[in-house]
Amino acid sequence: MRRYIIVLFPAFVLATAVILSFGFVHEPSQQLRDLPIIERTAIVCYVVDGDTISLEGGEKVRLVGIDTPELRSSDPSERMWAERAWEFVENLCPPGSVIGLNVDDLEPSDRYGRMLALVYVDFDNVWMNLNAELLRLGLAEILYLPPSEFNPYKWLS
Repeated sequence: MRRYIIVLFPAFVLATAVILSFGFVHEPSQQLRDLPIIERTAIVCYVVDGDTISLEGGEKVRLVGIDTPELRSSDPSERMWAERAWEFVENLCPPGSVIGLNVDDLEPSDRYGRMLALVYVDFDNVWMNLNAELLRLGLAEILYLPPSEFNPYKWLS
């Protein structure tokens, strides 16, 4: 019996090393890690501005991690960019459309009572992160206010 253990133990160690080296135990690919987590869906009532959406039922969602220029700014250039951001969101989230939401678990609402969340829109049957897309297109700036489960700096990499 002892002889079998002495022979089998090195074989076990070798087999374990082979399995690990061929990647049978691995982390998920970047693509799988980035799949959207949609905790719930909602219906858009109207788009308030580039980073706020009013939902049916009176709830408002503030796109977490970003900030768009203010529509009521006295600066004409800022107003122009605010209108571009608003139009972009309005085109992707028209009234009556369904959006996906991933609410910030660490800070679920802001001081105005708006839900803080990632907003996903159905774009050619693929859920697209609207927050990240506004950043990518230069229509929004990063507004990272910890605590937050979402780090917008990672969306640009």
